Amino acid sequence: MKFRISDIPDSKSNLQLALDERTFKLEECDHGPVQLNVEFVKMLNTIQVSFEASVTLQLTCDRSLEVFDYPVSVTYKVLFKPNAEPEEDTLQALRPLNTSSNIISIEEEIRDSILLSLPIKKLHPRFLDDDGNPSLFFETFGESPNAETEIEETDDRWAALKKLKNNS
Repeated sequence: MKFRISDIPDSKSNLQLALDERTFKLEECDHGPVQLNVEFVKMLNTIQVSFEASVTLQLTCDRSLEVFDYPVSVTYKVLFKPNAEPEEDTLQALRPLNTSSNIISIEEEIRDSILLSLPIKKLHPRFLDDDGNPSLFFETFGESPNAETEIEETDDRWAALKKLKNNS
């Protein structure tokens, strides 16, 4: 998302956009349209850009390989200031303001904010409990947690292997 500095009105202004997959691409996953609400605060030598982005991502479950929808909503602030050294943290960033180019871009910040909100372990909602925590695999598929001990009791080979292990 690039904006012309000269098109941004002085003081405070808002802009709402819907970005489709052709306009905004995420290589990591498929997604629906990105709803973007941008607030500009333009002062004498600085521009503060705050945005909220909402999108539904199509993720593949790490456990079952099923595709599922994962809604994401992120907020972030970027302050553009002349001669600023770029720095950032989890809530905001500082970027240099180059008035000669007449353009500021927040595309990288939007992409990074969305990607950083992805879970490390992508689990289909049916594998999550009411609190959003992963349920245990055997509980999900109805297997008994004592299934291994039942096998041990019925199979004589286990006893022979345990005997060899204890002798060494």
